[in-house]
Amino acid sequence: MSFPSSLLVLVLRVGPDSSQVIPMCWSSQQGGMSAEAADRVAAVTGSRPGTPLQVSWFEFLLDGGLLETHLQKASPADPAPVQLIVQFLEQASKPSVNEQNQVQPPADNRRNRTLKLLALKVAAHMKWDLDSLERGLTIPVVNMLLNELLCVSKVPAGVKHVELDLSTLPPTTAMAVIIYNRWAIRTIVLSSFPEKQNKPGPHQMNMLSVVQQEKELMENILAVLKEQAADSVSVLDAALRLKKDFYVHTLRTLDLLGSDAAAANGETESSTAGLRISADELHCQVHYDLGAIFFQRGCTDQPAYQKARDHFRMTKELLKKLDQAVHVHLDEKRLAGYWNACKALTGDCDPADTHTTRYDQIHSLIRNQDYQAVVEAFIRDNAARSLPTHFRRSVLRELLYRAQQG
Repeated sequence: MSFPSSLLVLVLRVGPDSSQVIPMCWSSQQGGMSAEAADRVAAVTGSRPGTPLQVSWFEFLLDGGLLETHLQKASPADPAPVQLIVQFLEQASKPSVNEQNQVQPPADNRRNRTLKLLALKVAAHMKWDLDSLERGLTIPVVNMLLNELLCVSKVPAGVKHVELDLSTLPPTTAMAVIIYNRWAIRTIVLSSFPEKQNKPGPHQMNMLSVVQQEKELMENILAVLKEQAADSVSVLDAALRLKKDFYVHTLRTLDLLGSDAAAANGETESSTAGLRISADELHCQVHYDLGAIFFQRGCTDQPAYQKARDHFRMTKELLKKLDQAVHVHLDEKRLAGYWNACKALTGDCDPADTHTTRYDQIHSLIRNQDYQAVVEAFIRDNAARSLPTHFRRSVLRELLYRAQQG
């Protein structure tokens, strides 16, 4: 998703324990009338007859019940949920200017806290579906959103997540830690995939600056996430050892935090506050995410493919057990590709499965360094296309790695 036209820069701060990257503020410059203002003027002057007015971010700030009403529409639009998240966080993160005309960090006042809470409430309406958040928001925006979730969920400051005992934390606090670390390793994996380049077009100089700043910010965030990847994996391993149900913040629990944090503590920290997610549902997602990061490591650490295979096996078993899982969001076609590739790369194949046998044959050719035969096998399969794209890509990565190693 592209940033609003007013967005120029997102300032980066690393927390005191260096365990999270925390985007602190956006600064913006207005280059003329905004699209929203133009729509409103056009509606008054009649130059755009029939164009519905887009609800502005400040209207949600003034009317406490407007956000829930807007989100309950069949297809919330103008603005869409992910657009609202961007607008709320942008407005809450604007720097202030003092009497000496010096730029100051965003004020920690009721207005800005309310805006951040509104952004969290939109994500809660989306049931914290990382797939949807990742599709609609950039890495810096999701990073800021989830750091706000950690903050309101009372995750202890100055303590690395890997040092926390999830079993002793309030349910919504433990879940905030799990969501953040799931996103961390998912982001590492997604960053390794080739990205579709945007179509080239005319850029003003200030827009080129925005793109460069955004790229540098994303690189900084990714560098920290990769540095802490081992800790994130350990946190998720600990989550798999918890056999009780999990609970995540909802619009109601966030409303309670916003109305009176002191009075809300009893309910928001209870064992049944928020949206219930069964242990099996959460474990299914966590196994999938761990499988993906171990699969990525397999190119340089062959035993990692075995760990990936084990996690994907558990993912498949839990999916069968859950049948109609409400809170499990994953790409089953990608899971099938991962699973087949892992079986081939680890030699864990079922001879009775004709497809698996073909994978095993190709993997055996790779082990024997008969690369010409591998190419011929893929050429023969080009007509039938029985080998999944994910498997083909994994073999290509394996061959490239071997070529680099000589």
